[in-house]
This record gives sequence, structure tokens and C-alpha cells, in this order.
Amino acid sequence: MRGNVKTRTASPLMAVAFLLAGFGISAQAQDNSASAPASAPAPAAAEAAKPSDTVPVTTNSAIARQAYEMGMVQREDRLFVDEGLEFFRQAVKADPQFALGHAALGYFAIDPKEAKRETALAAKYQSTATPDEQLLITFFNGTKNGDLVAAISAMNDLVAKYPNDKRLVNLYGEWLCSVQGAFEPGEAVLQRELKADPRYFPALNNLAYCYALSGQAKLSPPLMERYVALLPNEPNPQDSYGEIMRYLGDYHAALDHYQKALAINPNFNPSQVGVASTYALMGEEDEARDQYLVAINGTKESGTKMNYRILWAMTYYRESSDKRARQEMLKLAAQAHAEGLPAQEAEIHRTMAIFNDDPASALRDLDAANAVLLETHHMMSGDRDNELATILQTRALIAAGAGKTAAAEAAAKPLATMAKTSRSATVQKAYHSANGAALYAKGDYAGAIPELQEDSLNPLTLRLLVQAQTKAGQAADAQKTLETLASINDERAETAFAATEARATLKTTPSAAAHGGGN
Repeated sequence: MRGNVKTRTASPLMAVAFLLAGFGISAQAQDNSASAPASAPAPAAAEAAKPSDTVPVTTNSAIARQAYEMGMVQREDRLFVDEGLEFFRQAVKADPQFALGHAALGYFAIDPKEAKRETALAAKYQSTATPDEQLLITFFNGTKNGDLVAAISAMNDLVAKYPNDKRLVNLYGEWLCSVQGAFEPGEAVLQRELKADPRYFPALNNLAYCYALSGQAKLSPPLMERYVALLPNEPNPQDSYGEIMRYLGDYHAALDHYQKALAINPNFNPSQVGVASTYALMGEEDEARDQYLVAINGTKESGTKMNYRILWAMTYYRESSDKRARQEMLKLAAQAHAEGLPAQEAEIHRTMAIFNDDPASALRDLDAANAVLLETHHMMSGDRDNELATILQTRALIAAGAGKTAAAEAAAKPLATMAKTSRSATVQKAYHSANGAALYAKGDYAGAIPELQEDSLNPLTLRLLVQAQTKAGQAADAQKTLETLASINDERAETAFAATEARATLKTTPSAAAHGGGN
């Protein structure tokens, strides 16, 4: 369907009818019908869900209803992020009191100002929606403003009442895995969905990612084969396959799949970024920078552009051009500040801290990151808490590695308070990691180890865990942890720093951890 996703100037109703037909989905507006199934179009595809099987959608505008559905198809089913956001915007423009439309736009929005505005409008009009819609709005808003207890409770009630609402169940599984890091519950949700409909391709995609994010990427390729077979003319299956192969460290296979996605749709920007990041991981930083520039020019969302610019600047760290990297990062911090992107601005300072070889200066970088969060801005409270937790965690890990016991303990203390009331996985893991760092700094290596193991997918945490296990005399465990760290292949700054270091250590001294290396 190359070219057909660019529908911003087309009639929403015509665009919906045309594209949904390509998925075997009726574009006929139906009262109380939230979504049609996204099973792959084929003679054996599942029949459309009955209205009573799906969460209702309340709006007086047929255009708003269809634009909302189109937003879900683009954002959740096809993974055309920018296009999905545009359709949600069309939906709330057509019906300014469309509560669920505002909630969905706030949930998926990249711009923090838009997210805050839309969640507020969703809350304002929430009482005009049906009771079940109100539960979905509670989930959308709660995940953004940090009220996770209410959000999870609402979604559990909805899934119990609407077990056949495939998109609803998939959305929950996706959030559990990708956002909350609750991999086992997320896998169970998605596996049940695929048992009911093996052709439901969004669940295939999300389950593959759930496995990959939980360190089980070897389970993902068979799911990707099914995903590609179901949608041979869509770019995202090839894009996802490329990312899975990159997780597995097969960079050439990753590039092959990304290129296949771009052959299907040259404008599918996630694959352009995938190409760039794969070259970055391969050490081909000049080529990576060229490819990132193409991706930056390929999106109009300011937050996404900034994310790509950060990855572009990080290539200089990857090639050990630290002075140039810091110069570019400082420019981006100023730009993020001017554009009202506090999460990205804070992350830039945190990234500089990770690569700063002067611990005292690194802690000052983290002071700058924390200062961003203290400013008045449009950041959602849940996003702010997660970013603050990550900054404090990074502070504790850097301080512990530098032997700064007081600084490590000072960073862990507020996290302990946050962890008492927060259901955020980011906050919980950050607390355990920081507490482990504080114990390590005090010389309690045996006590630090189980705390650090609670955050087993964070490269910085694993780096300190190697050191704790080594000092505790657990040479075999330290070697295994070092090998796990070295096998991580993703775009995070933590990975670029710690996993690259681990691979170099293993290359020069394969048994370094067992002999006290990595300190």
C-alpha cells in the first residue's frame, strides 16, 4: 500500500474506507463498535467482532468515529506512528468533546504539551462517555499521570468483560511488555490472544517483542516468519524482523529485513532508523550518521526528530570522539529546551553523564538533568517520575563505581520513598538497582548482588553486578553476567557504553571477570 498512508489532505471517510478494505475490515460506522479485528486479510480471516464484543465508542460524529478507528489501524495495527497521530487529531477536531479520542491521542502523543492537553480534555469529557469507555479512558490517562493502580484495575475489568476485543487485549499485552516490563503477564495475555486467533498479527508482533525485551529473543524469529507471511506487502513485519535480528546480533540479517521494509514503502521511517542504528552498532558511524539524517528529515514530529538527533550525536561517543559528542549533545540540550521537550533534554544530560569519565563532572551532568525536571513544563507526572527515577539510578551507579558512598546512598534514598507508593516498573527496578549500588559502595557485595539482579536488563546495572560478583568471589557468575551484558544489542546509551566495554573486555581477556576484570 505504498503511498496510501499519506492521507492528511484526503477525506477521512474516503481514506478509512480505502485502507480498511485492504485489511478486510468494513468501514461502515457502527454505534458502540470500537474496533474491528486486525487478523490478516485472507479468505479464512476471522469475522468482524460483534458490537457487544468490543468496548463502545461514543461520538456524535461519523467522521470522528472513523478517524478514531483509522488512528488505531495506523498506530496499533500497521505501526505508522505519525499517520496514526494525525487521524486521532482529525477525530477530536471533528468532535471536540470526543472523550475517548482525546484519551487515545494523549496516550500515544509524543509531544508532551499535546499529551498533557489531551489527557486533560479526556478527563473533562469523561462523564459523557459510556461506563466502559470511562474505564478505558482511566487506563489511558492513568498510565500517563502515574495513577497505575487505577489504570491496571480499569484494564483488568475491561479485559474480563470484553475478552473477545482483540485490539483491547493486544493493547494491554503491549503495555505490560513494552512499558511496564511485566513480561510474564504480558506474554500470557498475548499467548491467549493468539490461541484464540493465530492470525491476529498485532499480537504476533507484540509477543515477539515481549520475548526479545525479556532476553528471550531466540523465541522471536518463528513469530516473525508468521507475521511476514500474513502481511507480505506491509513494511512493519520486515521492520520488526530486522529489529529482532539486531537484538540477536545478526546485523547483516537485520539490514536485509530493514531494506525489504523500505522496498515495500520507502517512507516507512522506523526502518530508516533501524538501518542507521544497525550501522551504529556495527561501528560504521559515518554511514550511521548519514542514515540518521535521512530519518530525521522523514518525520515531522518534533519529539521523534529530537530522539533521532540524540542517536545521531551518540555516534560520536561510539567512535570515542567524546569532545565532539559532548559539543553536539550540548547543542541538542539547548534545542530541546527551546522546543519544550523536557524528557529529551534530561536524557541528553544523563547520556553525557554516562560517557563522562570524570565522576564528579558526571554527577554535575546529572544535576543538570534533574534541574530540567524541576522547571515548569508540560511533562506528565508519570513520565516525570520515571525520568527522575532513571536519573537517580544512574547517579547511584556512577557514584558507587567511583567509590562515592555518600552520593550513592543519597541517590537511593528518594527512590526508596518513591518505590513505596509507585507501581511503575521503571521506579521499582531503579530503586533496587540504586539500593544495590549503595550496598556495593559500602562494601556489602553479597547484599548488593540480589538487589542488582532485580534490574537484570539494564547494562549499567549489569556492569556493576559483574564487579560485585567478582569482589564476592563468584567468578563463574561474574563471567556469565559479563557475557550477558556483551550480548545486548539495542540503541540505549547504557548499551553503547557498557555493552561495548564488555565486548572489548571479552575480546582481549575472555575470562576477565573470573580474574577480577571489569573493575
